[in-house]
Amino acid sequence: MTPIAYGRPQLGDEYAISGCLWAAADLWELTDGTPDSVAEWLQLCHPDELRERILSDQKTRVATWNGVVVGFIAFKRGNHLSLLFVRREFAGQGIGRSLFSQCTVDLDTVTVNAAEAAVGFYQKVGFKPRGDRFLKHGIWGLPMVWINPTTSL
Repeated sequence: MTPIAYGRPQLGDEYAISGCLWAAADLWELTDGTPDSVAEWLQLCHPDELRERILSDQKTRVATWNGVVVGFIAFKRGNHLSLLFVRREFAGQGIGRSLFSQCTVDLDTVTVNAAEAAVGFYQKVGFKPRGDRFLKHGIWGLPMVWINPTTSL
């Protein structure tokens, strides 16, 4: 099998990344199905939004296999993990963990508002809940924090 390649996304990758997000997520698990929640999801994975993330100075990485984007990670505000998706058919192969590890070597802490379907993954990489579950724009999130075990706070 061809190995997974990791790198910075390039301008023009936004369409492939959008496709990856759609192939990774179950819209009905991430949203409550209301027009507001679906609109929020559509905005998050729109190529224009993803292009802005690629052009920003925030951390972003892609995982590709045979030229196909199979994983994507993006941060906001330095240490807030805002997007981490791996195509369903590539789940369980360590791609999400690798993307996360590559982006966090120089961070002391990382925060995330985890979707219910992703809480188990985040716990496996060391995140701990740090608040109550909330609903924003029809999308459920659980605030979580990760503390880098290789740094002392």
